[in-house]
Amino acid sequence: MLVGDFDTASMYGHQLFRDAKIAMLTHRVLFHLEITAASLSEVEEALEEFAASANEPIAEMVAPRSAFLHLDVGQTLEL
Repeated sequence: MLVGDFDTASMYGHQLFRDAKIAMLTHRVLFHLEITAASLSEVEEALEEFAASANEPIAEMVAPRSAFLHLDVGQTLEL
């Protein structure tokens, strides 16, 4: 059995070479689109968690503002 040389220079202008190149580029584009879609879903989940935490009451964690703003007559901040 004879095996030809592996010089692909003669293949550059061939339709098979162009089809293979387009297939590889298409595969890369689709792969990157899948990665982007996965990242986008992670960002959406993080935004949903952020929005849910922004709507939770924080009264248990923080003292009421009136406790900080109320001064009796003759009382100072003593800074």
